[in-house]
Amino acid sequence: MTWDWSYVLQILPELMVGVCYTVLVTLASSAIALTGGLLLAILESVSTKFGRAFVRFWLELARGVPALVLLYFAFYVLPEVGVTLPAMPIGIGVLGIVYAAYSSEVYRGSLITIPAELRDACVALNLSPYVTWQRVLVPLMIKRSAPALLNYVLGLFRHTAVLFAIGIPVLMGEAMVAADQSFRYLEPFTLAGVIYLGMNLPFLYLLSRFKVKYA
Repeated sequence: MTWDWSYVLQILPELMVGVCYTVLVTLASSAIALTGGLLLAILESVSTKFGRAFVRFWLELARGVPALVLLYFAFYVLPEVGVTLPAMPIGIGVLGIVYAAYSSEVYRGSLITIPAELRDACVALNLSPYVTWQRVLVPLMIKRSAPALLNYVLGLFRHTAVLFAIGIPVLMGEAMVAADQSFRYLEPFTLAGVIYLGMNLPFLYLLSRFKVKYA
């Protein structure tokens, strides 16, 4: 099979639509993952033994079950019990929840590295627990977690490709549709790979900057 530039120009607009959906899903899911992971880490830290066990159960569930299984469950099983949601919120929510579980571990690891003397100083200054978390612990957790969290955002961006399985027109989905309609697979998947690689580069640049800054 030879490369057909006229076919490339024909399918490029559809692939660009897929790029827009991919960026939208990545941004929305990342917001859920980063915020939810932080809240889970804090909740696990301040909860009772039962509360920590409950949080750990949901974290292990989100990390232990493949995202594709969760997508199919939410898209096909929930309607059978009367819960019907559009594909887009399902995709964003599932990826956000899965990566919130991973992000929570990063936040928790950064919290462990904060010296105990810092908390003692907050107590000595008569700071309330809320102020201690808001002004001292959370900013330090975010700062120390930033490089690893950016790496997870990069992984989430790549993981959006599985959303074509429930009909969301992300880049991979648009490439698959173009290939199935024309029975030409060289151009759609090659273009999709090149576009994914090009969109990865800003993340890789930021990640390298973070590694240098916090080395």
